Amino acid sequence: MALDLRLLRYSNHKRIKWGDEKLKLLVLMVLLYFISFLLIWQFVGYPILMALVAIKSKPKNKDYSYQPFVSILVPTYNESQVIRKRIENLIDLNYPKDKYEIIVVDSGSTDDTSKIVKEFSERNKNPLVKFVEEGERRGKASAINFGKRFAKGEIILVTDANSIFDKNVLREIMPHFKDPKVGAVGGRFIVMNPDDSLASSTQFYWDLEYIMRRGERVVDSACLFHGEINAWRKDIVDADTGMLSEDLDMAIQIRKKGYRIEYEPKAVVYEPAPTTVEDQIRQRKRTSIGTIQNLFKHWKYFLLPRDWYSFLIFPSHKTLTMFSPFLLIATPLIYLLVWDIKVILLHLLLTILVFSILLYVTLYLRGRLLEAGNPVKRENHGISFLSLFKIAYYVLLNEYLILLAWKDFILRRYSVLWEKAKTTRT
Repeated sequence: MALDLRLLRYSNHKRIKWGDEKLKLLVLMVLLYFISFLLIWQFVGYPILMALVAIKSKPKNKDYSYQPFVSILVPTYNESQVIRKRIENLIDLNYPKDKYEIIVVDSGSTDDTSKIVKEFSERNKNPLVKFVEEGERRGKASAINFGKRFAKGEIILVTDANSIFDKNVLREIMPHFKDPKVGAVGGRFIVMNPDDSLASSTQFYWDLEYIMRRGERVVDSACLFHGEINAWRKDIVDADTGMLSEDLDMAIQIRKKGYRIEYEPKAVVYEPAPTTVEDQIRQRKRTSIGTIQNLFKHWKYFLLPRDWYSFLIFPSHKTLTMFSPFLLIATPLIYLLVWDIKVILLHLLLTILVFSILLYVTLYLRGRLLEAGNPVKRENHGISFLSLFKIAYYVLLNEYLILLAWKDFILRRYSVLWEKAKTTRT
């Protein structure tokens, strides 16, 4: 009898232990597939959804007779290489010359920037070119707030000194502001040097941004606007001088106040992409730290979603991006815990298969959207095998830079004084 009881206890103990192992494996498998879902959703799933929304949407009717007065702000610091060409580009815009002004906000330049701008301000009165000196370099957000004090326009448009606008930028953006619910409008960024090997990968990233923002504007609002081209109502927002990505912060502020953020793909801005890894690292790490700052500053807004922007658009477009390196690292660690070759291989094969199929769909939809109604004509929108390798390298580099951004953010090793990528000033 005693022997039977011992055998029964041993049998029950084995069953419980086997059950615990089975439960542990099940939990790990669910976690693995959930991580894969999040990564696939971020890289291809969400872009596909936004592409389909964009394709199905109807173009907006715009009243081009609506032409409010615009103040264009150009923050500068030692921009003598590019500022002359920039001002000439802004003077030649296809918009009534008496309906806009150009305000160059200089933050303590030590080169010939001020001399060049003053030449324009003395001779050009239509549109008026203003030169204002902040005196001390305090960052782009501070320059924007300082420049606002001298702005006559009800609409502010911020741009960079090394950017170039398509002539119809103001003509395409301003009609959106006839709708009082629109608080801001962003334009489309296009790489000026796509033939460079590093810059070509950057252009693919901006193509995806173009796709996502075209869909987002239909669902609710564009997730953000570019620092190179963003227009907003002067009285509804100020730039936070403590933020590295002041453009993203301003977009969130505007949406939180109930205004929509429009995206105008016909308002095109051109700018060179970094052509060295060092410049790319400097630029990408800075924007990543700025995004992390915004996650912490506005966490309450995203914790309790109240609109499609806070529920779907921002989490898919930005939040997941800042956590994807940790998801990638977690996958092999879970493999070690699973330690079952069949489970690992099945998960790996299914993930690669689903991702590959959706990547093909993404590339197909990208081609359709770039061709249809696109003001920028490029001969080839296709992707070669070599380009795929370059894009993969670009993605992995970005994941690594996001990790570095987290490290610098936690250790507070960053400054609002922007470091220019030298290869974007040639």
